[in-house]
Amino acid sequence: MKTNNARLSVVHGSVNWSRNFLCDQAHQFIAFELANTRLPVFLRDHRLLERCTAHLVALANCSIATAATQAAQVIAEYDSLRSRVTLDMDRSTSHALFVVDRYQGTTRVISAAELAEILDAHQAGQPLQSAPAH
Repeated sequence: MKTNNARLSVVHGSVNWSRNFLCDQAHQFIAFELANTRLPVFLRDHRLLERCTAHLVALANCSIATAATQAAQVIAEYDSLRSRVTLDMDRSTSHALFVVDRYQGTTRVISAAELAEILDAHQAGQPLQSAPAH
């Protein structure tokens, strides 16, 4: 009778059982990478996305699109941990994004058209006009 005497590698990190497997693996990978990288943010996130996507594809045999989506969500979550604003996903739609400012206690609604203008202005390096609070 053959036995498998291969040593198992231990994953360092705690498993969060409220997340699905792919999400949990992405969180563990990103946490490890952030703790061990010294790249500037503008280079770091692109590299994290590539590396985490490759890791998830190899680990879970999922599609690149699925892995990249999961990796991008986790990177954005880590980047936004200390942000004063959150997105209200219960009220948001594909045309209206509800942004909650936790410090001021206000909510702003940004239409898809306004978001396109914000992205265009950001890409062009122009100052943005503030949207009214609701």
